[in-house]
Amino acid sequence: MVDISIVFPHLREKRNDQALKIALECIVDNTALDYELMIEAVAARRDIYSVINDMARWAKSDWLVFSNSDVFFAPNWAENLYFACDQHKIIGGVIVECGAIPVNERNYERNFGRTPQTFNRAAFEQFVTDSDIWRDNEPWYFPCLIHRPTFLALGGFDTDKGAFPDPLDMLFWDKWKAAGYTIQRVKSYCYHLQAYSDPEPGRIAAHV
Repeated sequence: MVDISIVFPHLREKRNDQALKIALECIVDNTALDYELMIEAVAARRDIYSVINDMARWAKSDWLVFSNSDVFFAPNWAENLYFACDQHKIIGGVIVECGAIPVNERNYERNFGRTPQTFNRAAFEQFVTDSDIWRDNEPWYFPCLIHRPTFLALGGFDTDKGAFPDPLDMLFWDKWKAAGYTIQRVKSYCYHLQAYSDPEPGRIAAHV
């Protein structure tokens, strides 16, 4: 049994493949837990939620981390999520974003590169170590850690209500809170290349 199953769909494009390479390097270098890495190629972004639901059913761990190929994890990211795990909590961290599009108030804006080629990993990881970028509010939707049996018991992402970019993550979190469950932020950090994996230039990738 592994501690966590890291789950993300991957849109097979040259740009996304470049981001995926860095995402995998960060996972390998910065994850001290025993983990299962689950990646499934998707033909179109609209398939994302249904693919996540499928991977959640197949996962070996009872603890899922939903993420994306344009998200780069800092050291200790996984341990800090896992140490707070609770079957009735969604656990999220702090996302540092480059400012390619407006940064949500839940996240932190600092530009360490807007493409895989310009991403300054060393500077980002040093910044996370040295700086106080804690956000004491509800975390953003992805990445997060969630209890797999509880996620599945609630029906996962409701694909009857649409597909990406419909906000099925928001709808699930609303269902989670309506069930009396909670959401917590911990000091787990990652960097996000905003809108980078969007195949249509100029269109905002709103959630995933």
